Amino acid sequence: MTRADLPTSPVPLAFLTAATARRIAVALQCAATLAVGWAAHRWGGWSWPAASLLAGAALVLGYLLSVGWAFLVSLKSLGTAIPDDPVWDRIPVPREHRIGITGFIACWLRECVSVAWMFNVLQPFRARAAFDTPAGDGKRVPVLMIHGYGCNRAVWLPMQQHVAAAGYPTDAIDLMPLLGDIDDYARDMAAAVARLTRMHGRAPVLLCHSMGGLAARALLRQSQPCPVAHVITLGTPHRGTAMARTGRGHNVRQMAWASPWLRQLAASEMPASRARITSIFSWHDSIVGPAGASWLEGARHIPFAGIGHVSLLCDARVRDAVLAELARVEGVSATPSA
Repeated sequence: MTRADLPTSPVPLAFLTAATARRIAVALQCAATLAVGWAAHRWGGWSWPAASLLAGAALVLGYLLSVGWAFLVSLKSLGTAIPDDPVWDRIPVPREHRIGITGFIACWLRECVSVAWMFNVLQPFRARAAFDTPAGDGKRVPVLMIHGYGCNRAVWLPMQQHVAAAGYPTDAIDLMPLLGDIDDYARDMAAAVARLTRMHGRAPVLLCHSMGGLAARALLRQSQPCPVAHVITLGTPHRGTAMARTGRGHNVRQMAWASPWLRQLAASEMPASRARITSIFSWHDSIVGPAGASWLEGARHIPFAGIGHVSLLCDARVRDAVLAELARVEGVSATPSA
């Protein structure tokens, strides 16, 4: 019996898009903020200006606490058993990449801003925004951008303009349903890869954030010969993540630390497939942790320090690393982004 022969169960909320989910979340945040201000005015006797300031402060505090909690769960692997297995054990942060309390506070605050921008502005309201056209003749290797869990193509808007300015044609897809099977996402990606290959006459590079990198590995496992030129992952939980215990969906269970799905994926991969992957990651990721969760044996690694999970999508250092990797694949000199 193959996987295709097994009965399938309905995916919860299969109709729900990331944009709709984020609009609902924004509406709830606005309602909660207004409720705090109204309660302070109605029952606390505060003036409306003072009540408004309190409501705004409560909103900011909510972001600070929620992102701080994510850092705590991720970096300390709270509630997650790490197997006594060298292949799946945590990796200590190298001395040269350790950050002090000041560095962590800066990382935390940048991540709060990135989360607010990505989840409250870009994803709910810019999901269909057009990508920039590539500079030059547009004949460089095409780039297919793959988002992570619970997101949509809009997360790539900050980076896409720089990739296009460097001359690379770009495209992106939305992985649906939000709580689906990563193997099914890989099949959808295969169709997009084939379309880009026909359009540009050459195989694309996959640029993947978080869960998108696992979908790319699943695609490589399903496809022979390899249909892509290279895979670049940003903060992908190649070994799993402690934060999976807080999420919902089949894909979340697949991303649990050393999950059966991840073990099966790793066991099925050939060295040649791993050699096509570059893992760009932060030792201080706020979602994919504990440290070393993005390490993939046999792949090329570009580590950073003091960058949160969502911040990987808009940090200038990461952006320049992506452009350098694309230039390496293309065989040209890299030009740092402006």
